[in-house]
Amino acid sequence: MKRILAGVAIAVFSTSLAFAAAEDPMAVRYENTVTVTNAKGEVTKLHYNKDGTLAVVNPDGTKGTGKWAMKADKLCITPDAGPTAGKEQCSAFATGKKVGDTWEQTLADGSKVKVAIVAGR
Repeated sequence: MKRILAGVAIAVFSTSLAFAAAEDPMAVRYENTVTVTNAKGEVTKLHYNKDGTLAVVNPDGTKGTGKWAMKADKLCITPDAGPTAGKEQCSAFATGKKVGDTWEQTLADGSKVKVAIVAGR
């Protein structure tokens, strides 16, 4: 489970949106859900909040929280609990994704996950 959370965090950091200077690059996520599906078919749901907080629903139904921040062209997440609690993790923030998009993301360990931005929470 802890490895899944770390992988999810990496995948989420790398998820993307259109990034215009005058717009909030995270805006499309605030009222929507980012899903991350691993090779076993386990789905983790992430809910980003405008205030810089993050809620996570793990595949087993347990919940977690954290904080997120944009730093230059990176999305950084700091989990509140678990093996990486309090440790900021940043990944590149690609552009061009929107609600309804699904794509494959390669994690730092070389494994692949499917990421999607789904309408609603």
